[in-house]
Amino acid sequence: MRNLVSALFPLGLLGALAALTFWLSRAVELPEPDRSGQFRHDPDYVVDKFTVRKLDKQGVLQHVMQADQMQHFPDTDNSEVVRPRAQFLKPGQPTTTMSADWGTINSDASVVELRNNVHIHRDATADREAMEGSAPDLTIYPDAETAHTKSPVRLAQGKTWITGTGLDLDNATMTTILHSRVTGEFASKYRKH
Repeated sequence: MRNLVSALFPLGLLGALAALTFWLSRAVELPEPDRSGQFRHDPDYVVDKFTVRKLDKQGVLQHVMQADQMQHFPDTDNSEVVRPRAQFLKPGQPTTTMSADWGTINSDASVVELRNNVHIHRDATADREAMEGSAPDLTIYPDAETAHTKSPVRLAQGKTWITGTGLDLDNATMTTILHSRVTGEFASKYRKH
């Protein structure tokens, strides 16, 4: 029996060593690199001069999104746009247009982020002049017809101007709220020149 144990001991040791070697080779082996491209930040499609229109349930045009170019990225499922332009349209109300040098649109187009040279324009009405605004960035929620920024903003309507930090714009209620550091000059329409 002693001879059998002493003969099997080297074989057992050799088997354990082989198992340990196999385990070590698996433990230090690097995973196979993903060659599918899904984790690269490359566009999977590019669209030039695109326009997207959204209608409400009654078929009335609600908002329009346009850009010189859109690139969709599969790794983030977001799109980057060059010279985007978004419009809120509502019958009986002035059109509000927001544009910038570039921006991003999330996967379901519920959030549009405008960046660099943001310009806001609200058309004139019978009793109000057109409103012009500028900011470095603006986040738009097209379905809610709202937009906001925490950045400095300048708004002008005729000879009236106002600046501040932070903006909430609600197209549905036609309200514009500046958050802080607000200064401006209001020109009275009753004042004689």
